[in-house]
Amino acid sequence: MMMDIKAKWIAADWGTTHMRAWAIGDNDSVLAYRESNEGMKDLQQNEFEPVLLRLIENWLDDNKVTNVMACGMVGAKQGWVETPYLKVPCVPIDNSQLTIASTKNTHIKVYLVPGVMQHQPADIMRGEETQIAGFINENPNFNGVVCLPGTHAKWVSIKDRHITNFKTYMTGELFGVISNHTLIRHSTSIKGWNQASFEIGVHEGFENPGSIGSDLFSLRSESIVNDLDRDEARSRLSGLLLGLELNGAQSYWKNNNVTLIGSELLSNNYHQGLKILGGESQLFSLEAATLSGLSSAYKELNSESE
Repeated sequence: MMMDIKAKWIAADWGTTHMRAWAIGDNDSVLAYRESNEGMKDLQQNEFEPVLLRLIENWLDDNKVTNVMACGMVGAKQGWVETPYLKVPCVPIDNSQLTIASTKNTHIKVYLVPGVMQHQPADIMRGEETQIAGFINENPNFNGVVCLPGTHAKWVSIKDRHITNFKTYMTGELFGVISNHTLIRHSTSIKGWNQASFEIGVHEGFENPGSIGSDLFSLRSESIVNDLDRDEARSRLSGLLLGLELNGAQSYWKNNNVTLIGSELLSNNYHQGLKILGGESQLFSLEAATLSGLSSAYKELNSESE
């Protein structure tokens, strides 16, 4: 049975494949949390509100309108309603650019956070800007580099509370495609891990980026010719792709102490990868960054209406 909780406001992180929602009380306390696998890619425009209400309806107070602050792919062209992109250099969240989603339910008002774009070289982000805003909110004097590991990893330069430039790497998506949809899938495990093989892969990917096509095929060859263990193959694949990314992102992490904002598993992999290559990094909670970013937007919005 669900507890009867009334939220002061609601935070939502709505991505391509997943949606997370938090009921927020006084002093930014988290009263409840729910999640759904109904991500943006599986929904039509008219399905977003019903999905949201299924998760949050028991958090709503019938005597008031509850604000919902949402970030992520929910604001993409294929999402609930397209939000504009801020253009770098820019603050991560500009409340004057928030988009209001039309709703039938009169007890909610849904605000969507805009993404961030860069013209040269062309790049975009949706969702990560909110996590960056949250990190800056908690570290207002920070000037440096943050990396947000994920399906599409972001390397971001921050100066004076502004995003100055960023670069995206499809490393996570490539790992998923290669390990699940190529012949290499016959040689890799699903969840196994071998740290030594990961480290070998990081070095190979970083030092010989031009050989990545050959190195990937060698995973299959080694499994047949030399009985390469499936856990070792999976870990080597992860290392190869991360090493390749770290080669391309050297201008961001060399001579910088990078802050990693992502899931604990991925952030630890990036932390280890950087350490192997002589880089420095520290971890910052993904959930804390997301909630702090949405909270700062909510508080600014609330202060403007008072």
